[in-house]
Amino acid sequence: MHAHDIPDTPEVRAQIEAAQAESLTRFGLDPVVVAVTEDGFRSADELAHSFEWWYFDMHLDDGSTLVATFNTKPNTAPDGPLDPSVLIIYHGADGTRIRENPRYRADDFRAARDRCDVKIGPNTVSGDLARYELHLDDAGVVADLTIERRAPSWRPGAGVSYHDAARTQYLGWVVPVPYGTVTGTVNVGGESRSVSGSAYHDHNWGNKVMDAGLDHWFWGRAHIGDYTVVYVRLTTKGILGFGSLNIPTFLLARGDEVLTDDMLPLRLETRGEVPGPGHQSYPSELEWSWHGDRGSVTMTVTGVELIEALDMSRPHHGLAGTILHSRDHPMYYDFNADMELAVKLDGIDETVRGRTLFEKMMFR
Repeated sequence: MHAHDIPDTPEVRAQIEAAQAESLTRFGLDPVVVAVTEDGFRSADELAHSFEWWYFDMHLDDGSTLVATFNTKPNTAPDGPLDPSVLIIYHGADGTRIRENPRYRADDFRAARDRCDVKIGPNTVSGDLARYELHLDDAGVVADLTIERRAPSWRPGAGVSYHDAARTQYLGWVVPVPYGTVTGTVNVGGESRSVSGSAYHDHNWGNKVMDAGLDHWFWGRAHIGDYTVVYVRLTTKGILGFGSLNIPTFLLARGDEVLTDDMLPLRLETRGEVPGPGHQSYPSELEWSWHGDRGSVTMTVTGVELIEALDMSRPHHGLAGTILHSRDHPMYYDFNADMELAVKLDGIDETVRGRTLFEKMMFR
């Protein structure tokens, strides 16, 4: 499928700035500073027609990784009852693999509106942007972890993307911890150990099934040297094969300073498609480039290793739905990879190398 990049012109920039200003005013948000309340329960007032999740991933110094996602319900079923779950993915340095998504009763869920304070069964997380306490007790994993933010909390503009002209259907996103440190204990299989490493936390909510307007996305994050990057490209569905757009999002920070979050110059080229599970594919190399008046940023992703593949299929009711989606096989892929980050921006001229975590979400 061919999709068009959003042109980086003064007219397009003016349109985006006007839309973001309206959204910032609508939600009472500061253009730059993320408030503690933004990590609270955002969909509480429309719980019957929404979904929400709080996502955490941690790369531990011993080579293990741990992912935990607190969900109000599956994002494939926003128009349904509260159906809380906690997705836990653990990859041990010794080869241990755990992936479980236990579900709980509605009365096993609670969440605060004014800050991140979520409980689903025995699993809890609470925090104030600067510091989070995470407790997991499920799927054979028991963990008590403290995350401390090291890069500024961030959202792109107002953090809300609309699916319709009336601005009633939306997807929201905020990144309270683009990069942080994590310490604590992890117990797997009855064996407890002290751990430390790096962490990331973001938060999504919405009221429309995401496959209604999206074909696929790439999302990734890395902390390499002193730099933190978050990079995204959403590709929308077209009408009768026309009108598909690539919508980028970008954050580059150094230490506690945001160097740029100008999204429009970001472009992606992929090479070397590899067949993957579920009749989908993924690239073996990605070249992200950002060029503007201030300089350039290049992120070259190689050595791509598929670490998770989740089948995201959902039932379609009625003959029309079955026919329309007969060829759909939505899949979620998660990867570890090498990244070379070249920053030539505002007098900075530095190339650093490290690891990145990224995903490809495919809706058909």
